[in-house]
Amino acid sequence: MKLWPLFRYARDDANDIVRWSAFGPIMEFTRTPETRDLRIRPVLWLRQKRGLERDDQADILFPLISTRWLEEYHTFRFLLFTYSNRPAPKAESRTPAWTSRFELFPFVFYRSSPALGTYFGVLPFYLDMPDFYGFDRFRAVMLPAYLRLTEPRVERRFFPFPFVSTVGGPDGRGFRLWPIYGRTERVGTERTSYILWPFHIRRERLVPGYGWEKTRIDLPFVSAIDGARRRSRFYGVFAHTHTVDQQRAYEAIGSPFPFVYRERALGDIEYRTWRFAPFYGRSDRPPFSSRFYAWPAYRVRRQDADDFHYERDDALLVLWRRQRQSNETSGHREQLSTVFPVSRSVESDGRRFGQMPAVFDSLMPKNRGVLALWAPLYGFYRWDTEPDGHAAWNLGWGLLARERERLIGPCNLDWSSGHGG
Repeated sequence: MKLWPLFRYARDDANDIVRWSAFGPIMEFTRTPETRDLRIRPVLWLRQKRGLERDDQADILFPLISTRWLEEYHTFRFLLFTYSNRPAPKAESRTPAWTSRFELFPFVFYRSSPALGTYFGVLPFYLDMPDFYGFDRFRAVMLPAYLRLTEPRVERRFFPFPFVSTVGGPDGRGFRLWPIYGRTERVGTERTSYILWPFHIRRERLVPGYGWEKTRIDLPFVSAIDGARRRSRFYGVFAHTHTVDQQRAYEAIGSPFPFVYRERALGDIEYRTWRFAPFYGRSDRPPFSSRFYAWPAYRVRRQDADDFHYERDDALLVLWRRQRQSNETSGHREQLSTVFPVSRSVESDGRRFGQMPAVFDSLMPKNRGVLALWAPLYGFYRWDTEPDGHAAWNLGWGLLARERERLIGPCNLDWSSGHGG
């Protein structure tokens, strides 16, 4: 049943599918044996999994707000504010995990778990929290007035950050008055010193399996890295660079870097990477290869790994693109073509679909939120492939459409086939 643009209703009892929409692309509901899906564009997108296991998702004014509810896990995000809640880890778990957390990054942070306790802080005023973004403990008072970072066997204190700092703990020692003078050490692994950073820097670092690697920087004249793994020279900052890396087995020369650059595998005569930016560049490192011409005017990238093949051409980064990929084992094949803001066209395993014009979806053609909430609003002409393989299209947000090999106008009432498309 269809009365454009007020409503459209269709059902397929044999496959337990119901679809209805109202006011063109504004409201749309779909029910299948697996899911329920409600879209009120561009405000709301609700998805619910049917069955015993709970899995509910919602997007509000995508990408502003998103939520997800599973049986034992809940998450909520609003811009930079995030909240999540999960069950406590099992007793045998060796790694304590936060069961509840929310944050308004980078200001408000809350964490709670039975193993670690409850912590709350507001930057820049006060924050004291364990297991925080890679640190064993993070403490700050009136940041940048005082900051204390605890790592395994090393503790760094700043007062104020980053100008005055000390390094302590069982394996740490040193003092810094940045950028005038600094000398720090992580016992047995790293030693660093500088005067008038970054003009005079010395660093020694223990590379497992290769011994000590030494770095010397005397800007703007010369810099060097010497070790069993790698040897590099930099003259006039980046006027001329030369690196021989034994671990990664390559030799690279830049003059000046990064605009003119070439690289080859140790022992090879031919360079696998050659770049004269922004005019031309090529790289051949199997299974990957790439080329660019007058960057960002045009570039092409390829990947050929066993049974997987991928190729992408694009102009002006994302204003035009063409992607092709295939997998010989699974038989999956897909082609994507976009022209901003004109069109988006996809062919996936024999199914062809897309629309014109294409604004956000031509820039982000794989983003589910954009495809669900935004793209139909401006898709004046859309096409798809029906399950039986026949082409279907609609014009003017359903004003005129071709479905099941028939042309359907603004008003339609058809129960003859027992279901509607």
